Amino acid sequence: MPWRYPHRLVKPYVITARGRQWDDHMVEVAQATATRQLEFDDAMGALGLAVVVLHLGDDAMYLVVQSWAKDFQSRLSIFSGMEADDLRPAPIGAGACVWEQEVLSHERASYVTHILGAGVDIDAWLDDALDTRPQPKLDGIPSGT
Repeated sequence: MPWRYPHRLVKPYVITARGRQWDDHMVEVAQATATRQLEFDDAMGALGLAVVVLHLGDDAMYLVVQSWAKDFQSRLSIFSGMEADDLRPAPIGAGACVWEQEVLSHERASYVTHILGAGVDIDAWLDDALDTRPQPKLDGIPSGT
Protein backbone atom coordinates (compact mmCIF):
# COMPACT_ATOMS: atom_id res chain seq x y z
CA MET A 1 0.00 0.00 0.00
CA PRO A 2 1.74 3.22 -1.07
CA TRP A 3 2.19 6.19 1.19
CA ARG A 4 0.42 9.09 -0.50
CA TYR A 5 1.35 12.69 0.18
CA PRO A 6 0.15 15.83 -1.65
CA HIS A 7 3.27 15.95 -3.87
CA ARG A 8 4.87 12.56 -3.28
CA LEU A 9 4.18 8.85 -3.74
CA VAL A 10 6.21 6.32 -1.77
CA LYS A 11 6.40 2.55 -2.20
CA PRO A 12 7.23 1.12 1.25
CA TYR A 13 8.74 -2.31 1.83
CA VAL A 14 9.55 -4.33 4.95
CA ILE A 15 12.12 -7.11 4.83
CA THR A 16 13.09 -9.22 7.81
CA ALA A 17 15.84 -11.57 8.84
CA ARG A 18 14.61 -15.03 9.69
CA GLY A 19 12.69 -14.90 12.96
CA ARG A 20 12.35 -11.11 13.15
CA GLN A 21 8.88 -9.61 13.39
CA TRP A 22 7.80 -6.06 12.60
CA ASP A 23 5.02 -4.07 14.21
CA ASP A 24 3.05 -0.90 13.50
CA HIS A 25 5.28 1.22 15.75
CA MET A 26 8.36 0.30 13.71
CA VAL A 27 6.59 1.23 10.49
CA GLU A 28 5.33 4.53 11.96
CA VAL A 29 8.84 5.51 13.08
CA ALA A 30 10.28 4.45 9.72
CA GLN A 31 7.64 6.49 7.91
CA ALA A 32 8.34 9.57 10.03
CA THR A 33 12.11 9.23 9.50
CA ALA A 34 11.68 8.65 5.77
CA THR A 35 9.30 11.60 5.49
CA ARG A 36 11.89 13.96 6.98
CA GLN A 37 14.50 12.68 4.52
CA LEU A 38 12.09 12.92 1.58
CA GLU A 39 11.22 16.51 2.48
CA PHE A 40 14.93 17.30 2.20
CA ASP A 41 15.13 15.37 -1.08
CA ASP A 42 12.16 17.38 -2.38
CA ALA A 43 14.04 20.60 -1.60
CA MET A 44 16.98 19.20 -3.59
CA GLY A 45 14.81 18.58 -6.67
CA ALA A 46 13.33 15.11 -6.20
CA LEU A 47 10.48 14.18 -8.54
CA GLY A 48 8.06 13.02 -5.83
CA LEU A 49 8.48 9.28 -6.42
CA ALA A 50 10.32 7.24 -3.81
CA VAL A 51 10.98 3.82 -2.34
CA VAL A 52 11.51 3.07 1.35
CA VAL A 53 12.88 -0.22 2.68
CA LEU A 54 12.62 -1.02 6.39
CA HIS A 55 14.98 -3.94 7.03
CA LEU A 56 14.94 -5.79 10.33
CA GLY A 57 18.33 -7.47 10.14
CA ASP A 58 20.01 -9.97 12.44
CA ASP A 59 22.27 -7.31 13.92
CA ALA A 60 20.27 -4.06 13.68
CA MET A 61 17.44 -2.23 11.95
CA TYR A 62 18.04 -0.38 8.71
CA LEU A 63 16.02 2.12 6.72
CA VAL A 64 16.86 2.78 3.07
CA VAL A 65 15.25 5.82 1.43
CA GLN A 66 15.59 6.25 -2.33
CA SER A 67 13.97 9.12 -4.19
CA TRP A 68 14.07 9.72 -7.92
CA ALA A 69 15.52 13.04 -9.06
CA LYS A 70 15.98 14.62 -12.48
CA ASP A 71 14.43 11.73 -14.39
CA PHE A 72 17.35 9.29 -14.32
CA GLN A 73 19.13 10.13 -11.08
CA SER A 74 18.31 9.10 -7.54
CA ARG A 75 19.15 10.14 -4.00
CA LEU A 76 19.91 7.35 -1.54
CA SER A 77 19.97 7.70 2.25
CA ILE A 78 20.51 4.95 4.80
CA PHE A 79 19.62 5.01 8.49
CA SER A 80 20.50 2.39 11.10
CA GLY A 81 19.85 1.64 14.75
CA MET A 82 19.31 -1.19 17.18
CA GLU A 83 15.60 -0.39 17.41
CA ALA A 84 13.19 1.82 15.47
CA ASP A 85 13.55 4.70 17.93
CA ASP A 86 17.35 4.57 17.48
CA LEU A 87 17.37 5.15 13.70
CA ARG A 88 20.08 7.65 12.77
CA PRO A 89 21.93 8.40 9.53
CA ALA A 90 24.26 5.47 8.82
CA PRO A 91 28.01 6.10 8.82
CA ILE A 92 29.52 7.55 5.64
CA GLY A 93 30.30 4.75 3.24
CA ALA A 94 27.52 2.44 4.40
CA GLY A 95 25.68 0.83 1.51
CA ALA A 96 22.59 -1.24 0.99
CA CYS A 97 22.96 -4.96 1.72
CA VAL A 98 22.11 -7.66 -0.84
CA TRP A 99 18.53 -8.01 0.43
CA GLU A 100 17.90 -4.26 0.25
CA GLN A 101 19.58 -4.18 -3.16
CA GLU A 102 17.13 -6.82 -4.36
CA VAL A 103 14.29 -4.37 -3.69
CA LEU A 104 16.21 -1.42 -5.15
CA SER A 105 17.03 -3.42 -8.28
CA HIS A 106 13.38 -4.30 -8.78
CA GLU A 107 12.41 -0.67 -8.22
CA ARG A 108 14.99 0.57 -10.71
CA ALA A 109 13.55 -1.74 -13.37
CA SER A 110 10.01 -0.68 -12.46
CA TYR A 111 10.95 3.01 -12.69
CA VAL A 112 12.62 2.54 -16.08
CA THR A 113 9.64 0.59 -17.44
CA HIS A 114 6.75 2.65 -16.09
CA ILE A 115 8.19 6.16 -15.70
CA LEU A 116 11.05 6.54 -18.17
CA GLY A 117 9.39 4.33 -20.81
CA ALA A 118 7.31 5.58 -23.73
CA GLY A 119 4.41 6.67 -21.52
CA VAL A 120 4.49 7.64 -17.86
CA ASP A 121 2.19 5.26 -15.97
CA ILE A 122 2.19 6.11 -12.26
CA ASP A 123 -0.49 3.53 -11.43
CA ALA A 124 1.50 0.74 -13.10
CA TRP A 125 4.61 1.87 -11.20
CA LEU A 126 2.70 1.77 -7.91
CA ASP A 127 1.24 -1.66 -8.71
CA ASP A 128 4.63 -3.12 -9.67
CA ALA A 129 5.80 -4.11 -6.20
CA LEU A 130 8.12 -6.88 -5.14
CA ASP A 131 6.65 -9.43 -2.72
CA THR A 132 9.00 -9.30 0.28
CA ARG A 133 7.02 -11.60 2.54
CA PRO A 134 9.22 -14.37 3.96
CA GLN A 135 9.29 -17.47 1.77
CA PRO A 136 10.71 -20.86 2.70
CA LYS A 137 14.03 -21.49 0.94
CA LEU A 138 14.81 -25.16 0.58
CA ASP A 139 18.22 -24.73 -1.05
CA GLY A 140 20.79 -22.06 -1.79
CA ILE A 141 21.80 -19.11 0.33
CA PRO A 142 19.32 -18.42 3.14
CA SER A 143 17.63 -15.13 2.43
CA GLY A 144 16.78 -12.44 4.90
CA THR A 145 13.57 -11.92 2.95
